[in-house]
Amino acid sequence: MSEKIKITIVMVDEKQNMEKGKVLDDSVTMTHDSSMTLMSTLLQNGMIEGSFCGGRGDCGRCMVQFLQGAPLPTPLERSRLEAQELRQGFRLACLAKPKNDCVIKIMVPRENRISIVTEMMDLSEDIDLMSRQNESSVKRTLDVMKSPVDVNGNTSGDMYVIAVDLGTTTIAMQLRNMDTGETIDTYCEMNPQRTYGSDVLSRIQASCEGHREALRLCVWDVLARGAGKFAKAVEPANIRCICVAGNTTMEHLLMGYDVSSLGRSPFMPVEIGLQVVEGPLGIPLYITPGISAFVGGDITAGMYALGMVAEAGMGRCAEEVLADGCVTEACPAGEQTCTRLLIDLGTNGEMAITNGRDMLVTATAAGPAFEGGTEKAVVGTDMIAVTDSLKKQGILDAGGLLQELYFTQGVMIHTQKGEFRLNNRDIRALQMAKAAVRAGVEILWEQIGRPKIGQVYLAGGFGYYLDVEAAFSIGLLPEHMRGHVQAVGNTSLEGAFRIGRDLCRGVTDGRRLEAVFASAKSINLAEQKEFEKLYLGYMNLVES
Repeated sequence: MSEKIKITIVMVDEKQNMEKGKVLDDSVTMTHDSSMTLMSTLLQNGMIEGSFCGGRGDCGRCMVQFLQGAPLPTPLERSRLEAQELRQGFRLACLAKPKNDCVIKIMVPRENRISIVTEMMDLSEDIDLMSRQNESSVKRTLDVMKSPVDVNGNTSGDMYVIAVDLGTTTIAMQLRNMDTGETIDTYCEMNPQRTYGSDVLSRIQASCEGHREALRLCVWDVLARGAGKFAKAVEPANIRCICVAGNTTMEHLLMGYDVSSLGRSPFMPVEIGLQVVEGPLGIPLYITPGISAFVGGDITAGMYALGMVAEAGMGRCAEEVLADGCVTEACPAGEQTCTRLLIDLGTNGEMAITNGRDMLVTATAAGPAFEGGTEKAVVGTDMIAVTDSLKKQGILDAGGLLQELYFTQGVMIHTQKGEFRLNNRDIRALQMAKAAVRAGVEILWEQIGRPKIGQVYLAGGFGYYLDVEAAFSIGLLPEHMRGHVQAVGNTSLEGAFRIGRDLCRGVTDGRRLEAVFASAKSINLAEQKEFEKLYLGYMNLVES
């Protein structure tokens, strides 16, 4: 039977709290079940936000220092922490199980401020799906939407859509004018599900361990807060819908689905079609359709925003679209330059390519390299720029090894956000992520027929801040795509707005939207014979 012990947490520097083994006033004492990990008690009492690794001891975010009563370190802690740190009483709360009364200090590191990108490139009318509609049918739809009286008899003005980018790390919401696309207000929060881990696998595990409802409710609370803020900016009755775009796991967690099948082969989602439920303010909430367990609604929303979905919302049958091909100002009829590639990099690297006739998508695990290195000490885009700079200075060779002078201790790098020590482990993580993404890009391009690339879109915060030349220099992008790369900002958010707007207007419908994404071919890179060869071939940090 487990025993109850006392955990005392000093709230400031231990020298101010400890005097001859006694704890002074500025501290908190709580009861702890000795059979549980320390993190369980800290979470229950709101003393820590949780870990980014889901309690696997990987991220180090839950580090504490035992000032009294330190338990013996676990084997995993011995592999994660330095010997000197262990002697000084440092432990990981997700692993430590103190058996006696103890005094601790929480060593939660200060997080880097994350910049949430909500901007999108200025899309031309050629890309805007709405502009491709039959003008008379659009006018009829708009006349209905702009009716001066709503169903409750209230005077109506402009109509609005709430667009939501449901990210693994952040949640971004915008209130947009349905007619003009103008952003009226914006609301952003860190995704509160991070308490259960920074990646989707950690959250899948947490959901399967009994936290499904908590994971669902914490995101619905964010949506309610954002919608409540927007309801103060405009007449609530004029907000016609909310449209949410997120990866498949995030959308499943939002709906409270069983996500166990997303964490094991053959990785089958419960539902990837368009879903409609009642959202905050009692208005319809659309969840954008996905394509597979790894290519979700955030990517389909981006494809929709960029006009990469030829049939969706055009009011024409697929055969007519295929006959016409892709015809925009950038890709005139008759020219074979309209193949477009969308790349969205984060913990996962999702990619989609279309030639106006076929759509191919894939995803590859990138790990933490594109989100700030193994310790998240620096943003991923800086990692690429710094790695390229070290290579050009001769401090780093093409194989990813630092010079002998820096091999053991690493290189101290100074940026506007502070300083960090770059080591061989960080560089190797970047190489592995870069090689996986590059191999995925090559396989997509190969399977669509090796056409001339018209445009490469880099989506999200990564693409927004990326030094494109550095990306080419280390071989993240192939040389034949140089001159065709464009950062497009938050395409997930933009696509959520456009899908929500077009559904509300009747410009497109759920059946058509689902059908066009169901026609996309999803490629499992693990099943491609050439993937391993390409992956190994692109490990070196060279242009190619």
